[in-house]
Order: sequence, then structure tokens, then C-alpha cells
Amino acid sequence: MGVTIVNPTSFEAAPLSVPRHTAPDLTGRTVGFLSNSKMNADKVLEGVATALAERYSIVPRLYAKRVPSIAAEPALLDQIAGECDAAVVAMLDCGSCASWAVADMASLATRGLPVAGMASTQFEGFSRQVLAIQGAEALGLSVIAHPIGGIPPQEAFERVTPAAADDVVAALTTAADASKENAA
Repeated sequence: MGVTIVNPTSFEAAPLSVPRHTAPDLTGRTVGFLSNSKMNADKVLEGVATALAERYSIVPRLYAKRVPSIAAEPALLDQIAGECDAAVVAMLDCGSCASWAVADMASLATRGLPVAGMASTQFEGFSRQVLAIQGAEALGLSVIAHPIGGIPPQEAFERVTPAAADDVVAALTTAADASKENAA
């Protein structure tokens, strides 16, 4: 019986700086929701999509990669970039899957999309470190209560609070930038 060793690192050099793209607002826009296929990631994304649909009448599109601990296929990322005006990636709630979710966020941003990520409280610090290592610290992160896996699906859906949805909106829009400037 052989042993398989998996390398959780990217084979590509991290870009020096991943650009942050924004939309003026989300009203009527198509937003892609990329699940890394971890338990309840789809429910978290459904919670975000529901909140954004109620507020902004977005058109949600759900996508899923097959394996959480590797990069999304370039064809899938191209499809999301071609079909959507913005994207939300989930779930950043363990070591290797958070690293690869950040890589997926960076790849979508380099394709010109506004991007937000969903992290659990237990992995917020780690996720922000990986964003910085990838040169993607400008990309937004919305944080919800840990754990996500191992809880009932409805509970995962309900972990998306109005504040978490606000963080996604702030990551994706220039309207959030303007309100910050007006507050200063």
C-alpha cells in the first residue's frame, strides 16, 4: 500500500500585489458564489446570496470546486469571470483550504472581478496572513462564527448575520469606499 503526500502550496509564485476591483453597487448584478465544497460552505453562500438578493436584487450563481485543498480549475474561474459581475468565495475554515480559497480569490481578482471571502472566526487571523502573503490583503473578508462544518445546515445558513453581509458588500463595492471617505 503506497503513501500519497500532498503539497498544500501553490506551484506559482505569488503576485506582488493583487488588485482590488469594486462595483459601484450590487443592484441587479450577477454575483458568483464559489464553494470549496467543504461541509456547509454552500449553506453559508446561500445565506449571503439570500441577504444580497433581498437588499440588492442580485442574480446569484452557485459554483463549486471538487476538492477544497487545491486550486479551482482555471476553466471554472474563467467561467465565473465571464458570467458574473462579482464573486464570493467560501469557506476559509482550515489551514490548506483557507490557503487555496485565498488563491482562488486572488485568481478571480486578477480576472477583474470584485471578490470577497468568507472565513470562520477560528481562521480569520490565518486567512488574513495568507491574503497578505499572496499580496491580496486589499481583498475583503467576511467573518462568521466557527465552526461551519459539523453543524446542521440551517445553523450554517443562519451564521450569516447582517453584519457579515455588510462586510461582503463593503468588499465588493465602491459605495462602501465612499461612505468610509464621507465618515472621515
